Amino acid sequence: MVKKILITGASGMLGSLMVQKLTEYETIGLNKNNLDITNIEDVEKIILNLKPDLIIHTAAHTNVEDAENNIDLSYKINVIGTYNLVKICQSKKIKFMFISSTGIYGKSKSTPYIESDKVIPTTVHHTTKHEAEKIVEKHLSDFVILRTGWLFGGKTTHTKNFVFNRYLEGKKSDIIFANPHQFGVPTSIIDLIEQIKVILKNDLIGVYNCVNKGYASRSEYIQEIFKNFNLDTQVLPIEGTFERRADVSNNEMANNYYLELMNLNVMKDWRESLAIYIDQLRIELGE
Repeated sequence: MVKKILITGASGMLGSLMVQKLTEYETIGLNKNNLDITNIEDVEKIILNLKPDLIIHTAAHTNVEDAENNIDLSYKINVIGTYNLVKICQSKKIKFMFISSTGIYGKSKSTPYIESDKVIPTTVHHTTKHEAEKIVEKHLSDFVILRTGWLFGGKTTHTKNFVFNRYLEGKKSDIIFANPHQFGVPTSIIDLIEQIKVILKNDLIGVYNCVNKGYASRSEYIQEIFKNFNLDTQVLPIEGTFERRADVSNNEMANNYYLELMNLNVMKDWRESLAIYIDQLRIELGE
């Protein structure tokens, strides 16, 4: 039975909120300043001292563009860091939850991916996440891998707060440009945490897509953000090719197929959850 949870990446948008919201458990949040996941001695010393029943691993090198130029760093954090945690979980029989990405599926489909679809990552970042997944599956039996993506929510102080950053852009500009060809699922971190509670309550193991319901292009997503903020900013398609170093798939859509089959999918439609989040932001901003 899970009573004590160690959360890595606790300064991040998702990890910090987990520490606040998983109130049914004793939670300990660690960040890179007090846990170097790439140092096996550090990992063993801290985890043996804390004795968690579950590690939720949210820490990662998440900059998809930077990973193309800093390949070694991406592998060191995402692969070796995960291996070090898995190694101690294996020896001490600690349950392990790994936060992965729907971006790992690649470009083999134009429709939403389900968990049984072949994984063919097209970027360094998504390759490292897939390699980490393989380590988890090979060495552990009591594990959960959650493939999520396009996360939104959290504090406005987080530099990667996509919704708030678009709000700031929309306040300054009458027109912004967005990619109408890339599709995914905007996913609320609040909803994701609620889904994690259900997964833990039912003691699930295995690999699960974990995204909100529905899909959107980047353009549609940003339009919905502006609509909820009552901004008149126009969202126009990017002219020509959207240049990126990373060969990111235009299809990061997914369905929570296994959770649906189990009648355990509690994720809302992304538009509903986005509206709830923006309502909260507008109160904070005094609008």
